[in-house]
Amino acid sequence: MEFFCTDEEWLALERRERKRTAAFRIPAVLTPAVFVVLCLLTRTGNARVMHAVLLAVTGMLGGTAVAVYLLALRPVRQERKHLEMLRNGEKTILEGRLKVTGDSFRIPKSVRVRRVLLETGEADERPVMLNVDERWVDRMPQDGSGIRAAAVHSYIAGVETVEPSDGDKMESRKTSRIRSFFRSISLVMPPLVLWIFFTVIFGSFVFYQITDTGPAWKITIFADGVTVGEDQLAARLEERLGDPIRMVRIHPFSYMMFGDEELKTADLYILPDSHVPQYADWLLPGSEGILMYDPASGYTVAGDVFLYTESGEAPEPYRLYLGANAPHLEDGMAGQAAEQLIQMETEKEGNTE
Repeated sequence: MEFFCTDEEWLALERRERKRTAAFRIPAVLTPAVFVVLCLLTRTGNARVMHAVLLAVTGMLGGTAVAVYLLALRPVRQERKHLEMLRNGEKTILEGRLKVTGDSFRIPKSVRVRRVLLETGEADERPVMLNVDERWVDRMPQDGSGIRAAAVHSYIAGVETVEPSDGDKMESRKTSRIRSFFRSISLVMPPLVLWIFFTVIFGSFVFYQITDTGPAWKITIFADGVTVGEDQLAARLEERLGDPIRMVRIHPFSYMMFGDEELKTADLYILPDSHVPQYADWLLPGSEGILMYDPASGYTVAGDVFLYTESGEAPEPYRLYLGANAPHLEDGMAGQAAEQLIQMETEKEGNTE
């Protein structure tokens, strides 16, 4: 009798499992390692670029790990588990005429099998229904052959031809490559989409938590208007302010920010005159705004970052205000940040002249 899993095939399966385990572990280990390294390399000036790089690299590495596991490692583990059952289980010997059905199905958390009908020849008995691993259907005798089968539970572990079939030679029973390809796609796509969603949402959240710092070491500037390249301006301010400030964060306007505690406790606000009343509760009482943009005279501070004229409304003055709940009012760092912002623009104009 030919048993489908010989000792040589079992050893080859174990070697294949070890190789695929290694192929899975490489991207699986690299994904969190690269994530942490990229977070450590992130600075205010490169935060946007590093965030995009982080999502792309970890998404690719993690997606590779998911694909390798689903398409390579998990199938070989399921095959090993199935073969262990066939090798070690108590075998029952059955005889009859063979018929392999065309449709296959997957055993939950195991291999894909084909149905096998075994007609015993007794008129009053229904055919015995068995299963055979889909990879082995071409090693089964031709339909109509009289066979002796060794089965563990309902799964065929080996066969022996007792009486060859007298019919024509049948076509190959192998599953078409196209059908196998679409099965693989349908198997791997949902987890990959889930991984991409997880990377973008959870990965971004963790990235900003790791790369952020506490209010005691951060200057927060809220700009009610259109901004571009604000990270570079924030990085220059960080260098000028020095200790204890480790980070300057410039937030452009977003409706999603309303209700955000960081918005209510910003150190500085850059606001058009018409919007000042709606932020009045968050501004330091009695403080006068520092002019940032005057449409009448053309005066502007950091006009390459704060696009005062592209708000969609008629041009109006913008002013810089101290926050009433700013963490850095008492130590004076909020005021220094305002002064440095104005001074940077003055120095830039001096260099231009």
